[in-house]
Amino acid sequence: MNRWNRLIKSIALWLLTCHAIWATTPAQYIEEYKGCAIEQMLIYNIPASITLAQGMLESKCGNSPLAVYANNHFGIKCHDDWTGDYYVYDDDQKGEHFRKYQNPGESYHDHAEFLRSRPWYTFLFRYSRTDYKDWAIGLEKAGYATDKDYARQLLEIIRENHLYVYDTVLQNLNGYGILYNIKSTVPVTGLPGQKFVIVKPGDCIYKIAREYNVDASLVCRYNKLSYNDILMPGRKIYLTGSSELHSTRPHFDRINSVTGQTSERSIDRTGNDISSPFREPYLSKKAE
Repeated sequence: MNRWNRLIKSIALWLLTCHAIWATTPAQYIEEYKGCAIEQMLIYNIPASITLAQGMLESKCGNSPLAVYANNHFGIKCHDDWTGDYYVYDDDQKGEHFRKYQNPGESYHDHAEFLRSRPWYTFLFRYSRTDYKDWAIGLEKAGYATDKDYARQLLEIIRENHLYVYDTVLQNLNGYGILYNIKSTVPVTGLPGQKFVIVKPGDCIYKIAREYNVDASLVCRYNKLSYNDILMPGRKIYLTGSSELHSTRPHFDRINSVTGQTSERSIDRTGNDISSPFREPYLSKKAE
């Protein structure tokens, strides 16, 4: 019996050691998901610091069972309007149903939609996206979590990890502004069989994919992007693939805040520049 006890203790210690080694740290979590938080800020005006802090707190920096097995980083439960998959987990009550997502990016997007669509959170959107303190207090007041210390925990995470810098990230793009007068994202035909759109402020992979009924994973593949990448206004995003597209890698270089000109290069697989400059005389201004 003692032999079995020692074996069980050894296995338990090994599992704890593995968890400590493999667990995502706060710094790793921030690096991985800051792009998702900033995208939702651009679309919904929710401070990126608040979104990141909630994700870190609710998912234990991506290490909670809900985050690992259901890609649910915000502890959002199923409601009458939820038609997607679910994950059964013991929380306030035994066997509760939580929303399950295909990837963490969907969880970030659904979190923003959830806040925007619930009337008891409406007052939050009167706050500035740099006013993370009122947002934290407001989330606690609106009952996002049952923890009465929720606001203090969010503020502590934000300040300890300097998450507030992501609320003003668009004001610090190394001298380059954001284009505000790109009028639409009507698909344009490029090479044979290709269609692309020009990114507007507030666009993200999920928004474009939804608008044009294209799978988000295909948008990522066609443009060699990941779900977390931030889409800069003025960039081309391809909606279809072709042999020509797969042989080149278009990417956005910069927007000049003085002239409003953009440049784009296409690089072939050997690293050679095979494109001509892409310039549009749009005016630009700093993000507010």
